[in-house]
Amino acid sequence: MSFLNLSKIVIKLRKIFFIFIISLFSISGNAKATEIIPLTVIDAYAPTALWVRVFMNYYLPEVDRRLAEKGNYEIDWNRAFGGTVAKTGGVLEALQYGLADIGIITSPYHPDKIPFFNISYVTPLVTKDIGLAARTVDELIQRYPQISNQAVEDYNQVFLTTAGVIDTYQVFMNQSIDSLDQFRGTKICGVGLNLRYVQGLGAAGVPAGLGDYYNNISTGLTEGTLAWAESAVAYKLYEVAPYMIDIGLGAVTSKIISMNKKSFDRVPEEVRTVLQEVATDYRDELANETDRRAERSRHEFEEFGGTIITLSDEQRVEWANSLPNMAKEWATDLEERGLPGNQILRDYMDIMRSEGQPIVRNWDQE
Repeated sequence: MSFLNLSKIVIKLRKIFFIFIISLFSISGNAKATEIIPLTVIDAYAPTALWVRVFMNYYLPEVDRRLAEKGNYEIDWNRAFGGTVAKTGGVLEALQYGLADIGIITSPYHPDKIPFFNISYVTPLVTKDIGLAARTVDELIQRYPQISNQAVEDYNQVFLTTAGVIDTYQVFMNQSIDSLDQFRGTKICGVGLNLRYVQGLGAAGVPAGLGDYYNNISTGLTEGTLAWAESAVAYKLYEVAPYMIDIGLGAVTSKIISMNKKSFDRVPEEVRTVLQEVATDYRDELANETDRRAERSRHEFEEFGGTIITLSDEQRVEWANSLPNMAKEWATDLEERGLPGNQILRDYMDIMRSEGQPIVRNWDQE
């Protein structure tokens, strides 16, 4: 090989090496490190609860997946469920004071603080469609932004979506019920607002959390409880209250996905958008899972020895007429807080009527 040819080879190798080095620096310069954002998520309930399980199995990984598509941000989740940070009824305050970033609030624990979110509780016997109920509540928040504005001002947080796992409330008793008169003198446990469902029948409502229902009945503190089929199976209520009184009180949106306002403001806009969008999808996914499990749970309740007693249409009307007009009381309370409660109630009921729901009592027309 001549000296000239060797020189040409060396020059070519130098060019290749130079191009390689330039490319390497170019790649390094364009590469951007993924920013890690720590967020603590909480609920007083453990992952055995359906809404927590869907939150863990759908919401968290779906947020991760969407952020990973762009690669700019990654969430370091601190999962603090089962009362680690907040006990039953304490999630709202924990978020308010910055003890956590995102939480699942159970709205019926706070009828005095966030009354709007209990609209489905004060309108029983209207719909069994949990997906429709949840979408309607979110739609009303869009129509009336002062609802979320008030929440930010009062409780230092941003509400991402509403959701629910209750396709319809039923009453579970330790004795068979054939007539509504048999409720008179009994004690029935429940959470907050739903206790009023039985008081018109002469029953006494006993406040309790879902995890306490079993012991309350087994120890004789109460004869029954207000619950739904999926929870009755999950918490083995069929062992102590084997009679499901199928009244079909209706679906309720008892859950709110909420975020501390300072935490919301400090995360980048891209992350905020994903958190909000996936929250809406979680709402729908939870509704779908609720529907999937509802009918299955009724069968399981019977398989485990339970009995379902279906009330007649006449008994449902009688039950509805025994109730005070909680919806009108609720609307008046909102009006006193500066919100258009009566119009919101009419809007909610109008949507239900337009969707052809099996309304037993038109709460806004009395």
